[in-house]
Amino acid sequence: MIARGDLGIEVPIERIPGIQRRIIKKCIAKKKPVIVATQMLHTMINNPRPTRAEVADIANAIYSHTDALMLSGETANGKYPLEAVQTMARIAERAEHDSHHEGFINIPMTATRNQREFLAKSAIEATEYLGVKGIITDSATGQTARNLAAFRGPHPVLAICYAEKLQRWLNLSYGIIPIYQQQHVSNQHMFTAALRMLRQKGHIGENDKIAYLSGSFGEGGGTTFLEINKVREVFDKSYQFHLPSGKNHN
Repeated sequence: MIARGDLGIEVPIERIPGIQRRIIKKCIAKKKPVIVATQMLHTMINNPRPTRAEVADIANAIYSHTDALMLSGETANGKYPLEAVQTMARIAERAEHDSHHEGFINIPMTATRNQREFLAKSAIEATEYLGVKGIITDSATGQTARNLAAFRGPHPVLAICYAEKLQRWLNLSYGIIPIYQQQHVSNQHMFTAALRMLRQKGHIGENDKIAYLSGSFGEGGGTTFLEINKVREVFDKSYQFHLPSGKNHN
């Protein structure tokens, strides 16, 4: 949590933007969600519209790749709480779009890279080099999802969570759409259901490619593989998989 009000008490005010950028960078490197807060839309406590400087402040936090933004006085005791939330959402969405439109965001791997980080980085790079439009992963700890978030891909990551608490945590991570799966089901069924959800919400189409990260040895085994398929082919195989035995599969 980067609370600029508290930070401004401890350091000269002109140092705050640089320190904010460095903290965000360090959090991304450690795969920790980072929030920028305090006076994001301070003018909207009493006015229905923000200043241009406040709009730029929000956008610059997005360009620095923060995971989340936070309002405080604007919604706690301001006159326009709903408008403040809507305004921040519009600015953030536009800034994200502009940031990705400028090109692939190359977030480097850490010096102590591991298999999970390597596969997550590969999945994000596949959106740039192979045209992958979405990523699906299942998670018991959230570590793979946070690795995917850290590389700041341009397309959504659907994280299937086996704990409600984890689902709430991952709501703060960049680009992650967490959903709660109460009981473990087969990987085939889970993946197809997640894919159907992304298609219904308009994130992907039948001719798009989808990436899937998971583990081969069940819960606790860690992330062991990355698979890339065409959405239409996944649904075709799923249909054949569920046909009764003895039927014509052609």
